[in-house]
Amino acid sequence: MWLSPLRGQVDERYSDRLILANGTKWSVDLRRSSPEELARSVTFTRPDGSSGSLTPDQAISFQFARSGRHYRSVAVDLPSSAASPNRAPRLRFGEVLASGDVELIKVALSTGEYDEQAADGEPYLYLLREGDIELVLRLSSIMVYERLHANPARFRNLLKFITRDCPAALALARTARFADADILRVLDAYADCDPHRSLTLDRSRLRGGVQLEHLARVFHLDIRDGDFSDRQLSAGLGYQAMARFTEGYRRLAVLASLDFVYHSFRWEGVSDVSQSMIRGNLSLGYSAVESQQYAVQLTAGLSNYNAFASGFRSFFSNNYFLLNGGANLRAGKWLLGLHYEYLPGQISRRPGNQLVTTLGYRVPL
Repeated sequence: MWLSPLRGQVDERYSDRLILANGTKWSVDLRRSSPEELARSVTFTRPDGSSGSLTPDQAISFQFARSGRHYRSVAVDLPSSAASPNRAPRLRFGEVLASGDVELIKVALSTGEYDEQAADGEPYLYLLREGDIELVLRLSSIMVYERLHANPARFRNLLKFITRDCPAALALARTARFADADILRVLDAYADCDPHRSLTLDRSRLRGGVQLEHLARVFHLDIRDGDFSDRQLSAGLGYQAMARFTEGYRRLAVLASLDFVYHSFRWEGVSDVSQSMIRGNLSLGYSAVESQQYAVQLTAGLSNYNAFASGFRSFFSNNYFLLNGGANLRAGKWLLGLHYEYLPGQISRRPGNQLVTTLGYRVPL
């Protein structure tokens, strides 16, 4: 039976499901983490407050209650090391994208388990099962003009093999991208060809979706105007959310942040002024350069500053907007940002030019 809190009403925090290798079923609170971490282990909190972590050889499956996302322990052939071409069966947790007569399971890969040097490579593979047939869909690599590129030909050939008796699915398989929505569209068309073929999938995934990243960050403000630059001390701490499209417009992103800012300075060479402020920013980003190792993202947006403690008594000095533009460099979980903020037609006692340097770290939420 499911282990749940001994209360008259079930605590929703412990409605996630976890099935151990011996068949025992638990109601727990599963921790959200990155796909790479989740493929290797799942961390949870029990109703009594104790915590634990299980690997794929200790748990059969788990499911997040809110999102409905279901993961299963599977065996996949992976390199024994980054330098070795030999593959060996390894247990990983994979997300079940489709189930029924046809199964599709997505397994996130870590560095060394895929060709991260190939342009447009992806850090995951798929297991495709139908009856006794199990195929591994992965991106191979091909050298084009002395540069490695991801080669979709092999995984498309495997899709065509599975769907060879269904013209509608076969046509989609010929041009499918190595992405959840494209492969699921192929399988959905394949299921429609046979009324006796059962397939269960989340139809919202056929449209693609949005991947949300969360970053904790610190930053420094360098106010470039003479009235604010003398003896200034500026720093900030905050949170940023970045929504990235997983299908079309994959290079675009929407960024929103909320920060605490403190800065002090000598005003007009006479008085010392300090401000404690809440800063908000909304920006649109475009990834001009993107690979698995790093990405360069250009952004443009609007920042808003609102002081809740200030040496200025003027409302206009304590509440204002600035145009914001710059670039972010992403490497792994780290993000380094350099942005310039500008106010056309600067008003006295209000900064009109400042340089913002940011260091962020992606956190699971």
